[in-house]
Amino acid sequence: MSDDGFEGTLEEAVEFLEDLEGTAVRLYVHNDADGLTAGALMAFTLRCLEVPTRLRVLNTETELLKEDLDGPTVVVDMGSGILDKLRNDHPVLVIDHHEISSKPSDNVLLVNPREHGVDGGTEASASTVAYLLCRRVVKVEETCLPKAALVGAYGDNQAGKRGVRGLNRVPEEDGEKHEIIEIRDPAYWVFGRASMTVGEIVERVSGASVREALEARFGDLDVAPVDLSREDEAEIVREHRELLSGEKRKELESKTGRIHVFDEERPLKALRDPLETATLLNACGRYGEGWAGVLIAMGSWDPLQLAKKLRSKHKAIIREALSRLSRGEGITDRESMVVIDGRELGIPHTVVGIVAQFVCEERERVTVGVAEMEEGLVKVSIRCPENSDVDAAEVIKEAADRVDGEGGGHERAAGAEVPEDRLEEFLLELEKLL
Repeated sequence: MSDDGFEGTLEEAVEFLEDLEGTAVRLYVHNDADGLTAGALMAFTLRCLEVPTRLRVLNTETELLKEDLDGPTVVVDMGSGILDKLRNDHPVLVIDHHEISSKPSDNVLLVNPREHGVDGGTEASASTVAYLLCRRVVKVEETCLPKAALVGAYGDNQAGKRGVRGLNRVPEEDGEKHEIIEIRDPAYWVFGRASMTVGEIVERVSGASVREALEARFGDLDVAPVDLSREDEAEIVREHRELLSGEKRKELESKTGRIHVFDEERPLKALRDPLETATLLNACGRYGEGWAGVLIAMGSWDPLQLAKKLRSKHKAIIREALSRLSRGEGITDRESMVVIDGRELGIPHTVVGIVAQFVCEERERVTVGVAEMEEGLVKVSIRCPENSDVDAAEVIKEAADRVDGEGGGHERAAGAEVPEDRLEEFLLELEKLL
C-alpha cells in the first residue's frame, strides 16, 4: 500500500467536503449494513461541516444512474463499477471499497483503497474508508464513530475468527484506546452473543453433558456472553476446551476466536454486539427503511422499535427460505455452481444474497441466487467459498456484460442485474467463466 498516495487522496476528500460549506449536497448510500454505517459516518461529518444533506438509500448502482445528480454529490459504498457513467456538471465524491472497473470522469474524486494496494474485500470496509475520512474532521474520542465503522466491517464479512485486518484495525484501535470497544480473545465466536446464553451456546456446540460440567464449575450459565466480563468469558472458554478432545475440540475451535464488545451505554443488548447490530441495520436497509439504520448507526435510538420489527421479518423470511431449500425446493445443482431461484420461493431481491451466502457456506460451492426486481429485470447474487479461486466480481461482470446487464462487487460476493428473458443465457455464460 502507498500510504502517501492514500493519505493524499483522503486529504483531497477533506478539501472537497470543506469546500461544500453551506452548499446542499446529495448523499447516496448502499442499503446493507456496511453502506448504512458508512453513510452514517459521512452524514455525521457533513453535519459537523454545516453542509445541508439530502440522504438517499439505494439498492444498486443501476438505481444510482437513474438519479438526477444535479448538484454536488457524495456516493458511499458503491460507484466504483460505474465511475465513467457518473457524469455531472458538479463534483462527485465516491467513497468505496469495491473492485474498480472503469476510470472516473473528470468531475469524480474516488476514495478507494484498492487504488493503493489494499484489499477492499478483507482489509477495508466502506465504513472504515468513511471513518478514515471522518476522523480527519471530527474528534473520534467524543463520538461512537469507531463502533459504527466496526459494525460495517462485521456486516461486510471482514471480521473473522482472528479479528479484523488492515485498515479495519484503525477504528478497532481507536475504540479500544477510548474504552468504548472491548476486545476479547478467546471468546465464543457465534451469532447471538447478545441474544443467546452461554449455556445455550455450549450445549449447541458440545452437548448437554459439557454444559452440566461447566455449570458444576462456574454455576448457572444463563447469561449472555456480552454480559460476562472479558476475564470470565475467557476462563469459561479455556475450561470448555479442556473438557474436549479430537473432533469435538476442533469443532469448538471453529466457534471461538477474537471478538468485540461495545460499552454498556446502549438501550438494546443486541447493540453491544457488532454482528447483531449489523443484522439489525441490514434489516432496515433490505426492507426500504435504510434511513432508520443510518440514524441508529449515528447513535439515535428513536427508530429502534421499527428496526426490531424489521429484524423479526428479516429472520422469518430467511428461516422460511432455508427451510424450503432444505426440502429441495427452488434449488438446482449445476456442474460448477448451485442455483437458487428466489422467484419460486418468494425471496426479495434485497435478501437473496444473504440466503445464497448461507447455502455457499453449507455446501462449500459457488452459489448463485436469483430474484425478481422491477419488470423485465432479475437480481443475481453470487457467493464463493473461502477456498475458491473464483473472483466473483470479475466473472459476474463479464457474464452480465455478455447479456447487456450490469455487475460487480467483491472477490467472494458480487451481484448483477440482467434482463429476465436472458437469464438462462447469463447462467450459461457464467458457467463457462467458472
